[in-house]
Amino acid sequence: MSFPTFRSVLSHKRPLLTVCVRWLATKPNVVRKKLDTNLVLQTLQPVNNSSRPLVVLFSWMNAKERHIAKYGNLYASEGFDVLSIRVGPLDVLRPQKAQGAVRKVLKILEEKEQRDKPLLIHGFSVGGYVCGEMLVQFEKEAPKYNDICRRIHGQIFDSPVDFGGVPRGIANILAENKIGRSIIESTISGYLKVFENVVTKHYLTSSAAFHANFLKLPSLMLYSRADPIGVDKDIEVVANKWIAQGNPVTTKCWENTPHVSHFHHHPDEYVEAILKFVKSVGLSGEELQREDTLNEQRMKRVSV
Repeated sequence: MSFPTFRSVLSHKRPLLTVCVRWLATKPNVVRKKLDTNLVLQTLQPVNNSSRPLVVLFSWMNAKERHIAKYGNLYASEGFDVLSIRVGPLDVLRPQKAQGAVRKVLKILEEKEQRDKPLLIHGFSVGGYVCGEMLVQFEKEAPKYNDICRRIHGQIFDSPVDFGGVPRGIANILAENKIGRSIIESTISGYLKVFENVVTKHYLTSSAAFHANFLKLPSLMLYSRADPIGVDKDIEVVANKWIAQGNPVTTKCWENTPHVSHFHHHPDEYVEAILKFVKSVGLSGEELQREDTLNEQRMKRVSV
């Protein structure tokens, strides 16, 4: 039985609230499983579908599960399974913890149930840093992870934060007032200078891998002119580097939206940008549903 995707309902020009209500009323059977303290796998039923794509969501710092879930629901409506990874300040301040989280993600992607699935990466804020750590792992152990690299169709980054934005980003999470943010930002900047050879070098290596985009992946950048953390000029520097390398890059920039709040403030435009990109890399829900229907028909013919 097929279910309406966000794409099919949006095609009728209905407001996003109507889209969400209609989709939730006919939502496919989804099983959520907590794999670790910071890892959740959301799987559509039936489970044994190796052709179904998997999106890996690298969340922003201290993201709540209910906030990540709305992105997961968007992808589920398009026929994706969803693996989400949450990071906290300590995961960022201690790169070894972020690297450990990346190794857990890669181990899951190698498991029997996931190892044939097409992949999509979607990183938010400091999730861009964690994605960089994943790229570093790919380069360090190329033969081991060649199959995972081959399966990645594209990458989406929402308000990505480069190395220079890390102190400001953590300060904004930990403090609610301007003075507290200033103190924390200065403290973290000092910490990065003192531990340059122990901590900072990992950030710089991750940033270099992120900028290099050695996998030459098609990319979508979502950002805002008003974001002091995921700075528009820094994001455009990276996007222009990728374009100069001959990589397909799509950008969507808003004027006034806060950090990682584009979906909240501009839901229709956000969904449209995601769905267009997903279709451009061959992972749209319509194509996947047609493929599932053909597979079901083949199975019926074999069983007759």
